[in-house]
Amino acid sequence: MKIKKWIKKRKWDIVFVVFVGLLFIPSIRTPIQVFIQQLFSGAPTEIAPEKQTQVQSLNWKLQDLDGKSANLSEVKDKVVIINLWATWCPPCKAEMPALQQLYSKYGDRVAFFFVSNEKPDKLTSFLQQENYDLPVYIPRENYPKEFSSTSLPTTYVIDKEGNIIMEEIGAKDWFSESFQKRLEELIEG
Repeated sequence: MKIKKWIKKRKWDIVFVVFVGLLFIPSIRTPIQVFIQQLFSGAPTEIAPEKQTQVQSLNWKLQDLDGKSANLSEVKDKVVIINLWATWCPPCKAEMPALQQLYSKYGDRVAFFFVSNEKPDKLTSFLQQENYDLPVYIPRENYPKEFSSTSLPTTYVIDKEGNIIMEEIGAKDWFSESFQKRLEELIEG
């Protein structure tokens, strides 16, 4: 009887200890981290107009997963979303479902570039496993200085004039109602 009373009194302590213990199991750690990231990710926010920077050169050579060359400079008069990510990154995985929804809805009206430094076969395997059809690219030259973040994920939203209006580090809810509304405004120009 004393044990039941003690357990009832300490139930949240026990839950916490079990939760922390689960983080030490590698196969469980990543899904827990992804879930927590999704739980706490908010909508992206816009950079104040006076602090926005313009991309000096959109000439950035990339390669898609089929080996075809691409270049950011080929995109004209479109809003551009660049997401720097990796398959091993829990915050990257946390925001991918929202980015997939965004791409599915706006892929024909917005230029999406999901850029990773990983090997094509690893990226292809991840996309197939998660059932994503995102346009993933591998850089073929150094990142332009405007996109030289050292944190993953980092996502940039560039308006039609080439201004970086959003630069978000960490997982965000890219399919939030507020971001979709702002994206529609940017598309309409």
